[in-house]
Amino acid sequence: MIRAISLDLWKTLILDRDADEALRDHVRARAIGEVDVREMRDWTLTTSNQIAFVLTQASVYPSRDLVDAVLPRYEAAIFQLMPSLVEPDAPHLLAELALHYSLSLTSNTGKTPGHVLLNVLSMLNIRAPFTHFVFSDEVLYVKPDRGIWQLLVDTNDLKPEEIVHVGDSYRMDYKGARTAGLQAVLFGRQESLPGETLAIDSLSELAPMIEEMNR
Repeated sequence: MIRAISLDLWKTLILDRDADEALRDHVRARAIGEVDVREMRDWTLTTSNQIAFVLTQASVYPSRDLVDAVLPRYEAAIFQLMPSLVEPDAPHLLAELALHYSLSLTSNTGKTPGHVLLNVLSMLNIRAPFTHFVFSDEVLYVKPDRGIWQLLVDTNDLKPEEIVHVGDSYRMDYKGARTAGLQAVLFGRQESLPGETLAIDSLSELAPMIEEMNR
């Protein structure tokens, strides 16, 4: 019996125009260039270490103070080129789903960390229906790693099979969730996938599909 829904973020709930992320990189580069750069280590999931990595490639070995100075402008680049909703009526569709299921957001974050994405969700009016947020930069696992799914399960205090994850990537979302024992639905029907793959093209199709899965 499915009791909770986990949703991917990018290309499932929100999306960019083709050039947006490249343009944000210019904003991030300016943020680095505007700080007095003088003085790293490894490349990990966090935006702090991304900044440090970029600077190191330019033979600049940043202090903690330098990274902290760049960080707010680096992370806020998304607000200069805001993503849009995949479905204009997503706020209503999510609110309807939340009446019957606990909703979680399970997302890899890349160059925009989870705490900033929460503000993006609020600005797009899709934050309120969610009760749990699992962001890769905060949990230090990325989909399809089993660790991120285990944290999702633990956060919901449910069995894996009681959660269905919905996302646009067959490998990271659908296959990743299924391998970890969760139910899964692919967002966006795709040719050349196994015939048994469950897929939808709109959040409006999700509740009827779950009802079928629960029979």
